[in-house]
Amino acid sequence: MGNPATVKRKATEKRRKKYEQRLGPGVYLPKDERLKVNAEMEKFAAAEKERQAKAKVEREAKKKAKKSAPKAAPAAPAEQPKA
Repeated sequence: MGNPATVKRKATEKRRKKYEQRLGPGVYLPKDERLKVNAEMEKFAAAEKERQAKAKVEREAKKKAKKSAPKAAPAAPAEQPKA
């Protein structure tokens, strides 16, 4: 059966979760707090984008260095023992 207050809270939390998934984090917060959350999310997104760009440049530089590195000369063939 369950406590009606608990059941109602559970339904509210489910609805809140759906809205947050659809509309983004902090949708249920008061406006000033929501703006703070959105600003933090933008900062995080910008930092992540910068990190990804840096990683891409490093990856390309590594690939280029590997491509331009001189290849090792093939090993000299060992002398065959004369029978």
